[in-house]
Amino acid sequence: MSTNVNLPARLWDRLLHWLLDARRASSGLALMRIGFGAMTVIILAMYLPNFSYSFGEGSRWGEALFRNSAANDYLWPLPALFSRDDPDGLLLIKILVLMVVAVVYALGWRMRIVSPLFVVLWLGFAATNPVILNTGHYQTFRIFLLFLLLADTSRRWSLDARRRARQGTEDPALGWGTWVVPRWVPILANNVAVVLIGYQLCVIYVTSALWKLQGTTWVTGVAAYYPLQLEELTLFPALNDLAWQFTPAVYIASWLSVYGQLLFPLFLLTKWTRVVGLVLVTGMHASIGILLALPWFSLMMILGDMIFIRDRTWDRATAWVRARWERMRGGARTPVQEEAQPTTDPDRVSGTPVAVAYSRE
Repeated sequence: MSTNVNLPARLWDRLLHWLLDARRASSGLALMRIGFGAMTVIILAMYLPNFSYSFGEGSRWGEALFRNSAANDYLWPLPALFSRDDPDGLLLIKILVLMVVAVVYALGWRMRIVSPLFVVLWLGFAATNPVILNTGHYQTFRIFLLFLLLADTSRRWSLDARRRARQGTEDPALGWGTWVVPRWVPILANNVAVVLIGYQLCVIYVTSALWKLQGTTWVTGVAAYYPLQLEELTLFPALNDLAWQFTPAVYIASWLSVYGQLLFPLFLLTKWTRVVGLVLVTGMHASIGILLALPWFSLMMILGDMIFIRDRTWDRATAWVRARWERMRGGARTPVQEEAQPTTDPDRVSGTPVAVAYSRE
């Protein structure tokens, strides 16, 4: 009886420790930052040759392209940053500024300033064309960007992390004057962002699977069979021709796609099932991106899934790659052995866990 009584208290204590002791998914969040910034630059560069017809003065030929959408009915000043009444020269300058900010965002420089600036500029730009920039993956992209405002995306693989390592210090705490935000607040915000991103991914996967199960097209494999033969969705014709001719493979891939998405939240409950779930959804997105010419949606979802891989797994992977690289260059002296390395992460070296400190306040 006492065990059952204490179970809620133990679960609550574990939740507090997970939320407040250290920043979670730092590597996955860094990959999302790098990928989203680079993806934005490439997408804008692809639109540049015809930007006037898509976002500028040339888009007046289509009323649907010029009329604002309720989905982009943002508060001022977001709609004013990119106006449809701007001349093409001014619009081009604004797009180039957005591209520069996206590059800085990907590099992770001064993210406390650049991250909200990037989100504001992208939301303003998205309001210029409700037809192009209101599709599903762009909406999901905006949702992820808003969640990332809460996260410390520059903790790894960034110019901010490099600067902090050289100086041997952390960024100053948030605050104004003598008032300083408690250390557990940004940690909690980061971990809440991880939870929100994970929740959004699970909602996308489960709802997509439930929609597919409403008919027979996915269960029978038809939903994957016919799109593979559409010229509009073909990047590599020879590869698509090879794929759709293997009927058993198309059938099995369809089933794995449906039930991999449907059971994805359950796969996350244990370590080994998490690996299976990530392999299934990553393979699904890679196949969609290559065989059905949907690279941006696939890349965005793959980057989001990276938060489910623990930081220590990323550490082992990067150490393995570094060791192999040094061995290829002839710089490795002996096979790398896993050693306990002192950490410089203040979230992990603190003598008192943040959750304990929080409970005392």
